Amino acid sequence: MKLKINWDHKRAKHAIERMTLRGISAGDVEDAILKGKKVIQKDTRLSESFFRYYSVVYDEYFIKVPQIRRIYPVTVKFLGG
Repeated sequence: MKLKINWDHKRAKHAIERMTLRGISAGDVEDAILKGKKVIQKDTRLSESFFRYYSVVYDEYFIKVPQIRRIYPVTVKFLGG
């Protein structure tokens, strides 16, 4: 299954700002989505993937015919104290 992250989405602006503040690259976000522990938030129904010292909150859609996971990042959270 192919992963497609949409950085042009209007909510991705906030995620990009948080990434630059925390020193996280687009490749790190992709690693978190692919390798991290996933949880669905109860109140917003968004997915959150925990990986290393940060988590990524995103909206995800599956396109079955070409087998693509379309990701819309919302924010990046720092998990450290």
